[in-house]
Amino acid sequence: MNLHQETYASGFKIVCTDCGSLSIRLERPAAASDDAIIECRCCSAIRGTLADLKEMARRGRDLYEF
Repeated sequence: MNLHQETYASGFKIVCTDCGSLSIRLERPAAASDDAIIECRCCSAIRGTLADLKEMARRGRDLYEF
């Protein structure tokens, strides 16, 4: 683990704060724009936007590996 890595807070919620689920839903992902809303698949709470998810994926390569 790199202790000197940059910390970054994404607008995207990895875990749903309402129900604790990890699953997401995006209407028509192939045609979605960056401002498309991503919802929780279980409870339909808003988790963030597609742009938030893309930014988290770009920045969090080492942070979010399981």
